[in-house]
Amino acid sequence: MGIFSTLHTGVTGLKASEVQIATTSNNISNANSTFYTRQRVVQTTNGFYTTGGVQVGTGTSVDSIIRLHDEYSYYKLKNASTQLEYTKYLGDTLKEVSQRFPDLQSTGILKDLENYNKAWNDFASNPNENATKVALVKATQTLTESLNNTFSTLGKMQQKVNDDIKSTVDEINRIGEEIATINKQIYGQEALITEHANELRDRRDELELTLSKLVDSVASKNPIDQNSRFDQTITDPGHQYNLSIEGFTIVDGINFHPLKLDYDDKNKSYSIYYETADEKIRDLTGKIKGGQLGAQLDLRGRDYNKLEGKYENGILQGYMDSLDTFAKTLINETNNLYASSAKNSMTSDYINGLQSNIPLMNYDRTIQPGSFDIVIYDEKGDKKATKTITIDVNTTMEDLVRQINFNSDDNGDHNSQNDVDDFINASFSYDPKSNSGLFQINAKSGFKVAIEDKGTNFAGAFSIGGFFSGNNAGNISVKDSILSDPSTLRASLSGVDSGNDMANKIIQLQYDKVNFYNDDGTIDKLTLEEYYRKFTGKIASDGENNEVILASNTTLYNSVYTEYQSKSGVNTNEELAALIQYQSSYGAAAKIVSTVDQMLDTLLGLKS
Repeated sequence: MGIFSTLHTGVTGLKASEVQIATTSNNISNANSTFYTRQRVVQTTNGFYTTGGVQVGTGTSVDSIIRLHDEYSYYKLKNASTQLEYTKYLGDTLKEVSQRFPDLQSTGILKDLENYNKAWNDFASNPNENATKVALVKATQTLTESLNNTFSTLGKMQQKVNDDIKSTVDEINRIGEEIATINKQIYGQEALITEHANELRDRRDELELTLSKLVDSVASKNPIDQNSRFDQTITDPGHQYNLSIEGFTIVDGINFHPLKLDYDDKNKSYSIYYETADEKIRDLTGKIKGGQLGAQLDLRGRDYNKLEGKYENGILQGYMDSLDTFAKTLINETNNLYASSAKNSMTSDYINGLQSNIPLMNYDRTIQPGSFDIVIYDEKGDKKATKTITIDVNTTMEDLVRQINFNSDDNGDHNSQNDVDDFINASFSYDPKSNSGLFQINAKSGFKVAIEDKGTNFAGAFSIGGFFSGNNAGNISVKDSILSDPSTLRASLSGVDSGNDMANKIIQLQYDKVNFYNDDGTIDKLTLEEYYRKFTGKIASDGENNEVILASNTTLYNSVYTEYQSKSGVNTNEELAALIQYQSSYGAAAKIVSTVDQMLDTLLGLKS
């Protein structure tokens, strides 16, 4: 072995130690970086040669610099991140919803309902005083406006979530496109097996983790190797890369295939789809889950019903549907009772989309089979005639008008001049331009007409001679005729000023259990207050349940993150200890070089 060979051996040690020190310094410098995987130098022997029958080593060499990445712990971190972000987004929105239903002692819809019932009680006690009539109209306005505003706020929250869906999909596509670009750069830099594009792979992992917060995605990396030379166990050294969402590939190596949005301008609704290579459209709106996007779709709703102009599902839509059911039932039950107070004429609201030949029970699911009575009073309040009208599954407005106007012997006295049809005229008109119908009953001079319902909800559903207008929480209001002239309010069944029997029935309504026809087809038999408390209780329960899950997901994420950091993160104390070790190695290698230098000096001195 020559002296210069020994010098070369020392120099290789110096170079290897320089790389070790530089890599360790890089780890320490990036200890607080947003996303950095610690690196280690893979150092191997530089080979040997044989002289005098023995093998002599020729030093060391740096094989590569690898990152201590554990794919399994990273996979668990992504899954935990997906679950955590789902419950976080859900929780933030549910908290905002709960703030819209305070229902404290002095505020909230429940308090407005209490004041509304009190106003009816005052009116019943003083049915001839205009002051009590005005007070009742004002209390009712307060209640209806609270329902309108709360429903509108829920709608705005739903629309905001809908807008967030677009932002989230745009961000998913941006990340996917960047990952495809990084893959191309990785392939270029890792031409040799010993070359590792560590910084690029770190950036790709960071993007994958960010994507996991937005949606549940699957990254397939092949091959996956197990290597226990250092701290890592399962690594991803290969170039085969596929990133998919619900089985549809958005990144295939260096190729990017975006998610696409379809916007319904009329309904202002986004749907998500994927276009396959054969140009077939795959709707993903109902399939995507996890992360912020999954939470957004679950909150807003996934299936949009264009006919009804709303989503068929979704947490926010469920709240809006329940508020609609509450308002619809309040309208129906109150109107049913108020319609029993006799009036000179009774007119419905304009009924959108109802033609004369459409079965009533198909149009409005709150209308039930049964009967109601048409009752005629004279100006003194004496009952003159009564006719029973029936409704079944096939009954249309045309059928009802025919029944009401039919010349029948309602009093059973064989006198054809004193029956219901002799005192009133019923009609239904449909306007194709506005696609709306109008039902009317007009009494002859000196007579009044009333509708006493027996469970059909006919007068209530269409606000025929009713107290309320509208059919949901978004449009409930006091009838225009009453709003413009509160003095027309009557508290009696016969329509005379002195009585209060009809108003007493409305007061009793607050204690009666009535049918609430929910949007999902179920029926709750509760009082108005009980149903509202059940509805707000569900909002509170949803928020509390999500908080429990959020706490669990946070704990899981922190545990998985700690595990991941222990394998891939930078431990400053560990790196400082390694730095001292490599510094000693560098000093030892330098000692070899200085020793050889002394040997050369001695050798040259002998020759001189």
